Amino acid sequence: MSKLSVAALFMTLTLCTAVHTAELKESFSFGLNYAWRSYAGDFGGIGPWAKQGVAADPAPFEEELNDMAANGVEVIRWWIWPEFWTDAITFDANGSPNPIGQQAIDDALKALELVDQSGMRVMFCVFSFDGFRPTREKFGITMTGLHDLVVDDTKRAALMTNVVRPLIAALGDSPHIDALHSWDVINEPEWAMKGENKYGKNPWNDFDANPELEAITHDQMEVFVGDTIAIMRQETPDIPVTIGSAAVKWLDAWRETDIDFYQPHIYDWVNDSWPYTMSPEELGFGDKPMIMGEYPAEGLEAADHTTMLESWYSNGYAGALAWDYRITHAPTETEDEKAVHRKQYLKEMREFAASKKIGGTDTTPNSATDPGEPAAATPLPPLSKPSAPVIELGK
Repeated sequence: MSKLSVAALFMTLTLCTAVHTAELKESFSFGLNYAWRSYAGDFGGIGPWAKQGVAADPAPFEEELNDMAANGVEVIRWWIWPEFWTDAITFDANGSPNPIGQQAIDDALKALELVDQSGMRVMFCVFSFDGFRPTREKFGITMTGLHDLVVDDTKRAALMTNVVRPLIAALGDSPHIDALHSWDVINEPEWAMKGENKYGKNPWNDFDANPELEAITHDQMEVFVGDTIAIMRQETPDIPVTIGSAAVKWLDAWRETDIDFYQPHIYDWVNDSWPYTMSPEELGFGDKPMIMGEYPAEGLEAADHTTMLESWYSNGYAGALAWDYRITHAPTETEDEKAVHRKQYLKEMREFAASKKIGGTDTTPNSATDPGEPAAATPLPPLSKPSAPVIELGK
């Protein structure tokens, strides 16, 4: 390829990304974390637990996606592999990933299709800090940890070649690619990091890993994230990329990473020092768009749901995504109790979307999913952060 054609190709890819990133500045990405229907099983299934992925059993996913869309949700954040529990990802005798099973690809393609049909868009979150739990045998399956796959160059290369690239490439070729809002490389990686923040300005910017995890250094995480982003750029050059940071205090860690927008998360412990009322510029991150990627839909101690949304909308944020549709953070609640709370905050979201004329979604109540005013209920208490998923076997 000539130098001229290489330059032309680079300029084309750069312009494509710039167009989509500019779109983030022009509109408010308003929505919700799905975050999963079956933790670690939506994309590939978990056979021993009778958990089916999206393509194998699309009806319940379609019903929930349509419910979100009917309530004004414009963008959802959907986790792909928070941990490697799925049958679709296997490992050789040396611990390197084998080529990904077709079921995981089919599930991702079907998920994107269903999102497109609902009228929404999706931010796919590929990994999570949860994946850095040690490799173990539990409940009849092998749960393979990310630590060795990240720090070993050969295994990391196999992960990129056999797992990450096929997934990204398949979605890049999908006729529903316009429904792909963005890529989130990894959810809250800081919980799996130890030691110094290379770009932090204060001691509290350094990392104190969750003791349940096999933590890695900032350098090691940066390499892992960088390898993943490089594939995203190659296979889906016009799709924005981000990292779901656990708190504003760690956003500095990703300044040198090739991301298109910041995506911090906020819970009460974060709000105590970096309140929801501050604009991206006041926080020191006005150089790129910023989406609040997680916040408790039941409210912070300092503010209710609508007050937070109003603040972010008026302060120039590029969007906000509530945690979460299936109320995974309240494992002791019955499904009926969750349904009451879900109706309440979906109603709040629907009314906010309508008041701001966000998106083109019909935000009138859907009689099939919203029969009217929710029954009176005690609000869920604010959270410090989402709790670990509850494993329900055979459901």
